[in-house]
Amino acid sequence: MGPRRRLLRWGSWFALLNAGLLALVGARYLWYYLSLGPSPGWIYAVLAFVGQMSVLAYLPFLLLVPVLLLVPSPRLVLALSVLLGTAVLSFLVLDSLLFADNRYHLSVLTFSLLAPRTRAFVALYFVLGLVIEAMLALWLWRRSAQPIWQGRGRYIAIVIVACFLSSHLIHLFAEAHYYVPVTSFTRYLPLYFPLKDARRLARWGLVDPARARDRDLVASLGRPPGGELRYPRAPLRCEPRAPLLNVLLIVIDAMRADSLAPGTAPLMATFAEGARRFDTHYSGGNSSRAGMFSIFYSIPASYWDDFADDHRPPVLMDLFRQYGYQLGLFSSSPVYSWVVGLDRTALARMPDLRQETNSPFPGSSGKDRTLTDEWFQWLDRRNSSRPFFGFLYYDAVAANQPIPDYPSLVSVPAGAPEIARVHARYLTNVRYVDELVDRVLNDLARRQLLDRTVVIITSDHGTEFDDTGQGFKGHGTSFSDYQVHTPFVLRWPGKPPERITRRTSHNDLAPTLLTELFGCANPPADYASGHSLFSDAQWDWLITLSHNDFALLEPEQVTIVYPSGNEVRDRSYRLIQHPTLSREHLRAAMQEMSRFFN
Repeated sequence: MGPRRRLLRWGSWFALLNAGLLALVGARYLWYYLSLGPSPGWIYAVLAFVGQMSVLAYLPFLLLVPVLLLVPSPRLVLALSVLLGTAVLSFLVLDSLLFADNRYHLSVLTFSLLAPRTRAFVALYFVLGLVIEAMLALWLWRRSAQPIWQGRGRYIAIVIVACFLSSHLIHLFAEAHYYVPVTSFTRYLPLYFPLKDARRLARWGLVDPARARDRDLVASLGRPPGGELRYPRAPLRCEPRAPLLNVLLIVIDAMRADSLAPGTAPLMATFAEGARRFDTHYSGGNSSRAGMFSIFYSIPASYWDDFADDHRPPVLMDLFRQYGYQLGLFSSSPVYSWVVGLDRTALARMPDLRQETNSPFPGSSGKDRTLTDEWFQWLDRRNSSRPFFGFLYYDAVAANQPIPDYPSLVSVPAGAPEIARVHARYLTNVRYVDELVDRVLNDLARRQLLDRTVVIITSDHGTEFDDTGQGFKGHGTSFSDYQVHTPFVLRWPGKPPERITRRTSHNDLAPTLLTELFGCANPPADYASGHSLFSDAQWDWLITLSHNDFALLEPEQVTIVYPSGNEVRDRSYRLIQHPTLSREHLRAAMQEMSRFFN
């Protein structure tokens, strides 16, 4: 047998063994879907799983075919195959672990969110993978010349190709007909982009053209057109109202709406009783980058890359600087962190920007404590003849680390699941930050500044502890209310306290400050997607973003657009088997995600 022929035979069998390894590692993807209950989509799920694991396994072999044809050296080909096979295996191990905890897949962005300890394990995975792959490669090479291997691979190849093609054809029809048991599995597989072309099926008469248009409409949410920014859409016409009020924006990372309660955050809950509390308030994202963008810009975070590339701050920050506000900007997390990127967006072009908080105390709780103390010091030094804008960004709740020498708010019985312990620690961190924020508010009162300061308390996003029983945890993993419903408290001097239940969002913050504080006569649509919080307006739909995904929130359902497909869930976050899409809302959302481009 010639060296090229033997290498080709060896390579195809090596890829098949790797497909088996990947299937073992990736079995949890299939298990999470099958555990949702009996479904006709199970057949598709198995076919798609087998096909995708085989594609991932055979890809390194196909890349090496030109090499082994040109340089038929067993030592070179085997070494390269082991390296590439190990890379794919390590990727799948890490991705499956990430998906198990967060329900999203590995990407450049999500890799940046991993803890240093997790990244260290990647090296260990790779070393173990090298050992396993090398043993398989050598074992197989010694047997690849035996006649027993001849002729058997073609039947396996037929099965694999059949699984691959049939799964894509099934998805093509299911996507066009909104068959959720099939399409909902798409997001469970990494790097899986199944066939979908509803328009072509419509031309062939295999699907209703109206359904094809609806499908294209949903998919286009994930493809906002680019272009040169036109922001704001018209020059601002503002006449600030004297005297200028101070503004203090307090953002507590990952504090979800139901945490603003007497049992968890009693001090902030008491403060909210004397302010305007918005009970149905939503963030523009389920992660820090998108959520913080919506706070400052009040437009969809789909524009984030364009504003970041241009280092274009929001009009709100432009006005603070234009009218002589002193800026006290304090963030527990580094403002340059890729997770939020404030130095390139909301706080861009700020001279002498404070990059991070250095603390003598351990952990995020220590940084939050230092941030608060440094805020007091900044107030001591500021020019009292000028108004100020203060921004305090607390991180202890999101970091959810144990706080040294601080009592736990909730006792967890022995043997309780780990998620219960994580939740208990979360509530304790909320209580800790509650006390820090209370110190800030009491200090304002002591300085006789409270009645001259607009105080805003909110969060960039919420967090989840498998509340729906579907495995969603943390943030950036789903668009359930636990992750996008945030607290929002607004205390405006001269405005009476009120409990407000209409639907509001972070998109309403900039219009509120520009109209009420700076007296801007422009319609909010010139620079924002929302309305003043002092109007009676509420949203009928809301765009919210994750790391890689988009969602359209509506009062009764949420339409989620993934890179590989989409799904529709009710507001309890259960899949809707036969959803009805709102074409009007989808078209309006598309326009909103593009109208600030030329």
